[in-house]
Amino acid sequence: MCGICGILGREDKNLIEKMLSTIRHRGPDDKGIFVDENISLGHARLSIIDLSEKGRQPMSNEKGDIWLSVNGEIYNHKELRETLAGKGHIFHSNSDSEVIIHAYEEYGLECIGRLRGMFAFALYDISKKQLLLARDPIGKKPLYYWYDGDLLIFASEIKAILEVGIQKEVNYDALWGYLAYQYSLGDTTLFKGILKVPPGSMLIAANKKIELIQYWSIKENIIQADEHYFIKKLQALLNESTKLRMIADVPVGAFLSGGLDSSAIVALAKKFSNGDFHTFSVGFETYSELEYAAMVSQHLDTCHHEMIITDTMVLHDLNKIAWHYDEPLGDAAVINNYFLSKEAKKEVKVVLAGEGGDELFAGYSNYQKNMKMVNMFTPRIFRILEIFAKYAPIIPASNSLFHVSKPYVILERLKYFMGNSVETFQQNTTREFSDDQISYLTNLPRNNVNDKARYPQGVNTPLGKMLAMDCMNLLPDKFLMKADKGTMANAIEERLPLLDRDIIDFAFTIPPEIKIKKDSVKYILKQSVKDLLPKEIINRPKKGFGTPIGPWMENELGEVVRQTISEGFLLNQIFKPERKREIEHKLRSGIHTVPSRIWTLFALELWYDVYFKNNG
Repeated sequence: MCGICGILGREDKNLIEKMLSTIRHRGPDDKGIFVDENISLGHARLSIIDLSEKGRQPMSNEKGDIWLSVNGEIYNHKELRETLAGKGHIFHSNSDSEVIIHAYEEYGLECIGRLRGMFAFALYDISKKQLLLARDPIGKKPLYYWYDGDLLIFASEIKAILEVGIQKEVNYDALWGYLAYQYSLGDTTLFKGILKVPPGSMLIAANKKIELIQYWSIKENIIQADEHYFIKKLQALLNESTKLRMIADVPVGAFLSGGLDSSAIVALAKKFSNGDFHTFSVGFETYSELEYAAMVSQHLDTCHHEMIITDTMVLHDLNKIAWHYDEPLGDAAVINNYFLSKEAKKEVKVVLAGEGGDELFAGYSNYQKNMKMVNMFTPRIFRILEIFAKYAPIIPASNSLFHVSKPYVILERLKYFMGNSVETFQQNTTREFSDDQISYLTNLPRNNVNDKARYPQGVNTPLGKMLAMDCMNLLPDKFLMKADKGTMANAIEERLPLLDRDIIDFAFTIPPEIKIKKDSVKYILKQSVKDLLPKEIINRPKKGFGTPIGPWMENELGEVVRQTISEGFLLNQIFKPERKREIEHKLRSGIHTVPSRIWTLFALELWYDVYFKNNG
């Protein structure tokens, strides 16, 4: 795992040095630079496979007319190497990255579809004066860019792009989406002019023109077979995927929350480990699931490490965490991932984790609730509700930042349902703030923020559409960015067996009725790993990777949150004065019964303070 950066249209070694210095945490083992009259490429290396000098990047082909800088791992590199060698290609290292160069020589742009792994890479073809930027199918690795029609600047993290000296501005058009979802939606960022290369896409730049091409997308191809077929097939895929991700020339461990997904990954990984296998868990003084992680560790005989995250620790590293994440993530669980990675770094250089199980195999209770609405409201009832809603606003606006009643949640879900597609309905129900609440609180111009979301094209069943929406939006832009930035801040590579491309494709062949069966979420996944884990883990209710921000805000950290929100320059700009005063008054009174909303505002202002007020 590494960091990459570059400039198309300028030869500037000194500038690349500056860009690399900001992402050195991603690759502290080595760095490399290549420049010619039209391109400047940089690479910060975290050595995982082929630790020798031969694995240094940027690397080139034999002729020196194709140059590559990669962030990621190609898990099928041995098979590709064998095939390409058989076609006459000569390899000079054991690096998995080198296969990309020869695959490009052999297959052109179609080479990307042959790669099985997680990656964001830059490949420059000198003969064509063409730059190819590519990102893995589900978006495990980030890749940002800025383009003004002349220069194209790109990097693994936004902070490296800012080193080039572009005008740094808040993207006010993206603030509505952030308040709604706790992350920047779609391909935008909260920095004006800086964009994301979308998951499953490549950007081709040549002759001062750029073109985005989507090379992969989620397709639903339901197979009619009994559940035994899907269980056996998934077991085989899980074993293969996990085995591939255990390949490394450095120690490998795993994050273990005690939930089904991470526990399953640890159980699978343990079978392919040589010697001690280290697992890592975090808990809190006020809340902990450490007992379940310990149960799994004992069952599988791992070398287990636990740590307790305190509000004092968080307070000490707040600004550092905000800097590492580039953009505000309103989900306070970024804290968990950051400290967990910090602890894991003491023992290993690679960790496996269970991200993706919920989005692929229907693990959230939200899917059950939304499916019940889809099945309950026939077209006739739906039309009646729409007419009723048009002439009688049956759903009152609940604009309170501090309290959300259960009746309001039900009514808000109904409001999201009426008049929307299944995809938009699902997207809306992952919100933190509703549009009405944002309008009530802020001066931001109202917009249809869901237009920025990514929508699946080849998915037909209602449940499939819900899962695909989360796989294309919530997963890459929130959860995978939380994972990448937290681990890379501590020079740890995180690998995600459940998000292997073959498993993603297979998951969308499973009939919805056996993904959720007898009110059991993740039914097929549970059946596939039930013999590997204690029954208590298989049958325990779903728990998120929660963070006790409510109790934390009762202590010194709470005072920092209140002060940051009260004195916040950005919040003062976008909030209505009377609403801002109301928030400040209630915070002083200790009223924060919806702490996630307070934290969403705090994270936004903290980001502004770090990147604009304090200039990073």
